[in-house]
Amino acid sequence: MTTARVILVDDHNIVRRGLAALLQTDGRYRVVAEADNGEDALTRVETTPAELLVLDLSMPRMNGFETIRRIAKKRSRVGILVLSMYDDAQFVAEALRDGARGYILKQAMDEELFLALETVAKGCQYVSSAIDMGRVQEHMIQSQELTAREREVLQLIADGHTTQELAEILQISPHTATRHRANLMQKLNAHNQVELVRVAAQKGIIILK
Repeated sequence: MTTARVILVDDHNIVRRGLAALLQTDGRYRVVAEADNGEDALTRVETTPAELLVLDLSMPRMNGFETIRRIAKKRSRVGILVLSMYDDAQFVAEALRDGARGYILKQAMDEELFLALETVAKGCQYVSSAIDMGRVQEHMIQSQELTAREREVLQLIADGHTTQELAEILQISPHTATRHRANLMQKLNAHNQVELVRVAAQKGIIILK
């Protein structure tokens, strides 16, 4: 029997410990690394061969959405399964759009977790039966109005970075950073930065820390 290697990412140690113990009882999965924030998750993916990554969306130092985007940007082959407390269709749509293959809720039964892992490991998509996929599809269509770069800029704005800091982090000119900010306000119909962040959070494009 082939054993799938798994990386667990959650800022709560008790959640990671519980998941690791549960996976160990099955025998088909082996936890090879753990991380408690998004930045460390990126390092683990780069340095530890694994077929599956199970992560939460709400984490310090880089939320789950941004972590998924950066892993997908590197064209990593690891299958990403989101295990979250958020059942909002907006969050599900954003996670899938960013590159996750699966999305289940933390209150899911053990059987659904293993079904999701098995499905994602095969390269297929799995979304919890408790989530309204009709609503998810609606939000996926709506979110296509933002480019990948604009979503990246939006998250940095939500994290409190100035225009100059945006430019330095993304290695673009301050003028380009300002243009991205203006485009975001227009697309999300926001009149100031506070409203921009609020609307983006309501649409599930970002998670406020």
